[in-house]
Amino acid sequence: MSLYFPMFVDLSERTVLFIGAGRVNAGRIAAMLDFAGHIMVVAPEADERVTAMSEAGLIDFHRRRFDEQDLEGADIVVIATGHAGTDVRIAGMCRRRGITVNAASDKSLCDFYFPGIARKDPLVVGVTASGEDHKMAAEATAYFKKILKDNR
Repeated sequence: MSLYFPMFVDLSERTVLFIGAGRVNAGRIAAMLDFAGHIMVVAPEADERVTAMSEAGLIDFHRRRFDEQDLEGADIVVIATGHAGTDVRIAGMCRRRGITVNAASDKSLCDFYFPGIARKDPLVVGVTASGEDHKMAAEATAYFKKILKDNR
């Protein structure tokens, strides 16, 4: 098992592209709102939370299928399409372009893991179990959220 180094990165001037707008990416998009300079989402269908974020002007949502041109200008890509083959194909496109990528369907496609996040400004706690134990990471995140009184 490889351990992942917890590196905190300034994304305030970066574009994060989310491909897929279902339950998994809806939570990730919501967690990223206060961190990324620009969030773009591409998906033919969306979780109601994604639709609400789009209607509030918080994200740039394109209700359609992914096109390789969507990668133009993306600094980070987060993939959760629900189709493993599609995720592999898009992750390959990202790698060829040198774009940092995370794919929910397969940790071997990930350059980084999306952490559990607990906050009490200015403190930010990021939690990962290096992709090995999602339940443990979720429990630790819930613990830190409780301590920090983070209701996000």
